[in-house]
Amino acid sequence: MFDTIQLVLLSVIFGGMVTFQILFAPLVFIKLGIDTARPFIRAFFPFYYLYFSIFSFAYLIVCLLASDGIQAIIAGVALVGFLISRQILMPMANAASDSSQKSKFDLLHRGTVVINTLQLVAFFSALVLL
Repeated sequence: MFDTIQLVLLSVIFGGMVTFQILFAPLVFIKLGIDTARPFIRAFFPFYYLYFSIFSFAYLIVCLLASDGIQAIIAGVALVGFLISRQILMPMANAASDSSQKSKFDLLHRGTVVINTLQLVAFFSALVLL
């Protein structure tokens, strides 16, 4: 039973993250234009991180109940990454953008992108291991 729940949760997380990176984010900037896309994305990201934090937390709980230590570690580390991105890096990046500190914004944005990419790799690995 836990295997099925793990598979569903992983599929929602991984599929959602891939859909965002490949489809949603590029289309927002292509179709809306920079003046509309930038505030929209800024408003969207807190929900993105919260959504995936909740699913990662649920996945962590299921993994712990299933006594699946490796999957629990993946879920826990990914959860921490979502929380760091949402609570620390994103507000700092927004403040840097608002104060025209382009190099600082670029560094912070790259940090969130690296975390997100590592999370994707981790969740893909979790799917392969499951």
